[in-house]
Amino acid sequence: MGENRIDVLRKRWGFPLAIIFGMIVWFMPLGHGLTPEGHHALALFAGIFILYLTEAVPLAVTSIAVAPLAVLMGVAKIGPALSSFASSSLFLMFGAFILAAGMIETNLAKRLTYIILKAVGSSTRQITIGVVLTNIMLSFLVPSSTARVAILLPVCISVIELFKGEGRTRFGANLLLTLTMTNCTIASGILTATVPNPVIIDFIQKAGGPTISYMEWLKIGFPPALLMTIITWAIIQVLFKPEEKEIPGGSSYVTKSLKEMGPMKYDEIYTLIVFLLVVVGWATEKVIKIDTTTTCMAGGLLLFIPKFGVLKWKQASPHINYSILLVVGGGIGLGTLLMKTGASKWLAAQAFQAFGLQALPVIVLTIVVMLICQFMHLFFVGTTVMTTAMMPMIIALGVEAGLPPQVLALSAGMIIGGYPVLMFYCTNPNILVYSTGQLTVWDFPKVGIPISVVGCIVYALCAATYWRWIGVFGG
Repeated sequence: MGENRIDVLRKRWGFPLAIIFGMIVWFMPLGHGLTPEGHHALALFAGIFILYLTEAVPLAVTSIAVAPLAVLMGVAKIGPALSSFASSSLFLMFGAFILAAGMIETNLAKRLTYIILKAVGSSTRQITIGVVLTNIMLSFLVPSSTARVAILLPVCISVIELFKGEGRTRFGANLLLTLTMTNCTIASGILTATVPNPVIIDFIQKAGGPTISYMEWLKIGFPPALLMTIITWAIIQVLFKPEEKEIPGGSSYVTKSLKEMGPMKYDEIYTLIVFLLVVVGWATEKVIKIDTTTTCMAGGLLLFIPKFGVLKWKQASPHINYSILLVVGGGIGLGTLLMKTGASKWLAAQAFQAFGLQALPVIVLTIVVMLICQFMHLFFVGTTVMTTAMMPMIIALGVEAGLPPQVLALSAGMIIGGYPVLMFYCTNPNILVYSTGQLTVWDFPKVGIPISVVGCIVYALCAATYWRWIGVFGG
């Protein structure tokens, strides 16, 4: 009841607070080195940030408002203000949503899930490992963390029901936490696995950093993401040790479900071939000279070819999260305005002076920024809005410290996109598993806090060692 009241108050006061904060910034004395356009961009950011945080207005509506407000406030002309809605990262996710629709509508994703679970065995430990492996596999196929959990959740619930015991069990909590948290951690290592990843690339490019391809992101992000996924699984096994080692009937349930699906059908085979073609295109991007977005969209279009294709638009459309695409477009637009007007650079300079960040070694600065990002998960529902709101300032902090744009952007961005693990409301997958009744509110910080701390250390060490060895900061 208390949470509902908080939601009501948040939404009731969010809009007036957004206006108040925007006006305060608008009328505050002009800071030294801040242009009038930058000043107005900060006022716009203050209001939009409050709306994002409180969700007093639907996030998609708030994002659409960025362009006209920027024009009315004298920050940009309408063309540049709308250009972010044609961003390559936005259309990469659009193409990925279509590919995912093919995987789900043809039941290919479900079949692959059952195949993995059948292969790993029926002990409680093997089943949790099977969920981890399935999460890794689905992260290459399905671009939405919510969709991946939605695919696996019914399977997990059915397995939990086979377990001895009534109501909440440690095994049930273990399996569901493994499902949602390893789903998050592995996503940071695969470009198309979660929306924040391509958004981060977009901001790095706009700040003068390098273009990062699908395979380069995999090379950069997959090793730490895989390591953290294994660590996350291990932490959950220690903190939620199952009551029994074996589940009666676990393997027979999966075998029965797979048998009921019958042999692979044409639709599944065609979809698998299309996806493999897309993966080959991504892997050979520098050879064939076709960018990641074009390859992804072309692959999606192959699913609609008359007579050969497996999808109709009315089947694919429900799987495309248009609200997220609008949030990405508006968020990137707002961040671009902050960078182009110098507002984010000015903010970074103020932060350096106020907190003495210029005196910190690079690795310490990296850890501090990541810890701040991790803490900010408590105030955001979802990682897309958080990425678009914070990335301009994070990049500006790095540039102010004399670092290439990608240094702080990659480490902090992967923490934002891959570690919304502190509370059940931080991301939709957490909310889905919490709604089963197998978890309590405090199960999330119990596991999320150690995962967050270890994650920040792992990515800071990556930035200091592995990423330098492979030349991430060389250009």
